[in-house]
Amino acid sequence: MEKSPPFQEDRLLPKKLTVIMSLVALLSFSSVLGQSESDELYPIVQDGREGYIDKYGRIIVDPQFDHAYFFSEGLGLFGTALKTDVDGQVVKIPQLRGYIDNTGKIIVPPRFKTACLFSEGLACAGIEKGVGFINKTGRFIIEPRFRQAKDFSEGLAPVQIDEKWGYINKDGQMVIEPQFDDANSFSDGLGRVEMNGNYVYISRSGAVVIRISAIDAGDFHEGLAQVVMGNDSEKTKSGYIDKSGRMVIRPLFDDACDFHEGLACVEIAGKMGYIDKTGRVAIALQFDIAEDFSEGLAKVVDWQYGFIDKQGKIVIEPQFVWAGQFSGGLAQVMVEDKKKGYIDRAGNYVWRPSK
Repeated sequence: MEKSPPFQEDRLLPKKLTVIMSLVALLSFSSVLGQSESDELYPIVQDGREGYIDKYGRIIVDPQFDHAYFFSEGLGLFGTALKTDVDGQVVKIPQLRGYIDNTGKIIVPPRFKTACLFSEGLACAGIEKGVGFINKTGRFIIEPRFRQAKDFSEGLAPVQIDEKWGYINKDGQMVIEPQFDDANSFSDGLGRVEMNGNYVYISRSGAVVIRISAIDAGDFHEGLAQVVMGNDSEKTKSGYIDKSGRMVIRPLFDDACDFHEGLACVEIAGKMGYIDKTGRVAIALQFDIAEDFSEGLAKVVDWQYGFIDKQGKIVIEPQFVWAGQFSGGLAQVMVEDKKKGYIDRAGNYVWRPSK
């Protein structure tokens, strides 16, 4: 997905997913990732303008924006765009971003070059001189003095000064000095950082907890982290370590996802399915693409996107050219001609696809 400098895409999305998600980014009006809460709003497109519906499909904010992104912690992110013609099609180039509440009232006018959804009460936002963190009135609580920044999680946020990453607290104090080549937000009590091409997990005090020699390494989710093992002379394989750094699921997979709701999608020989935390195959490897479970359902691809339950049963037949995860009881879907809508958990349209 397209993300502005404060954002960082997941380094360990399966290769198939990365390709498809990159394509969708060019088509999607919701290029900023986010989770809508059940009492908040969902972005829609109508006649080229973007607005919001509630979970029942009722228009709450009339389509009026160039870009409407998802809600987080009570505020929705929206943006202005410069429209240009590319090969006979109108393309919207993001310009400035601001925030609205769930009545559609503009709380923060669009004045940021880059902006995130809110996390732990703050959102990273960028202006010409740098990136900092704003509160829900749009005021910089932490001055925009960083080259890049990522979301607050567990009270800390990764920030980049010059070429190195460190961590600040919510007072803006640097509590772990910039020393890393890369750093992720904390997850499950540990932060994944990169130093001199090696992956390390640190505690909130900055102490090294795990060192691992790997091609790549992900964040901890549900007590396990995906790691990619191998070297230049052999095919890489993915496995999982626990929080002691022990390899608890051997690297047997050509590709793999994080654990969500007790299961993780994995790939072997071009087919994907799901394993449990013991490494046992819980849902047979049978899909062209499989993604994370959310609210008890996961999107899978068998020519087209559909949804399965945790027993592997197809509960919404494959029929979409793209689909998002369920959040607040709804999932965004796309049909032919780039039209997008929302379905409920029964597969019924709450908002019919529009463009």
